[in-house]
Amino acid sequence: MKYFTPELIALGQSDDDEVLDEQERLWDEAGDRYVAHLDTVRDSFPPGLKHIDTSYYLHDAAILGIGRRGEAFVLILQLDTPPASILTFTYDLLSEPIIHGEALPPEASLGGGHHLWQYNEIERAEGESGGWRENLLLSNGWEVVLHFRDVAVEEFDALLPVHRYAKAQQATPA
Repeated sequence: MKYFTPELIALGQSDDDEVLDEQERLWDEAGDRYVAHLDTVRDSFPPGLKHIDTSYYLHDAAILGIGRRGEAFVLILQLDTPPASILTFTYDLLSEPIIHGEALPPEASLGGGHHLWQYNEIERAEGESGGWRENLLLSNGWEVVLHFRDVAVEEFDALLPVHRYAKAQQATPA
């Protein structure tokens, strides 16, 4: 990760208000730099990546599964935002995925039943095969690095797992 670095994320775990203020300032600067970077490449996103960029807020989405078949890498996730849709992202890989199992220091990794989508960074991949590179940071401390042509997206209405928004709707009298 070039913008939302493990060190910057770990600073956010401090109990010191001055450190947290500095982390917030640095975080805002990193966010501004990353948005400026995205603005230079968005127009050339392939269709699936463009659809994700314009349609979904992925932070804190629950990762329900990760799989692989041939040149396809699949992420199954449930959005944290209403209506808590289930999404499948099928990446058309150009090279082997890389998973760094300890990208975050232990104090910055979150435990719990689900692994959550924390931050991702996308860039045009340089070199012979071109394509795109995505670095995805999960709440368990993993960094997943994918080099791909495009990503196919499917969206489903969630029935299971029942999301907290669905529970709130069920409790409301008709």
